[in-house]
Amino acid sequence: MLSFEAVEEVCESKQTTLVIHPAIRRAIKGYEESFYVGLRCYLAGESDGVYFLPLNGSGYVRLIFSKRVSSGGHNLLRIDPLTKEGLARIKISLG
Repeated sequence: MLSFEAVEEVCESKQTTLVIHPAIRRAIKGYEESFYVGLRCYLAGESDGVYFLPLNGSGYVRLIFSKRVSSGGHNLLRIDPLTKEGLARIKISLG
């Protein structure tokens, strides 16, 4: 099984800092492999950057990958819920 460290290594290999909320990081646990594939496809320009994160209980939250550049010129990869209520739903599903 893939670990989240492998996801971070992909970002490091692209000289990109991963920016992700701690609750989203915890919710991805158990889904690292599919998240890794989605991330690699996005970074290679092969996907639209939307990842469907399954939630404990029921349903899912759509996450969006977005590339940015910091004011200091560093490459960033942000992972955010697509909707405003997405982060709240993730936190509730974690208990």
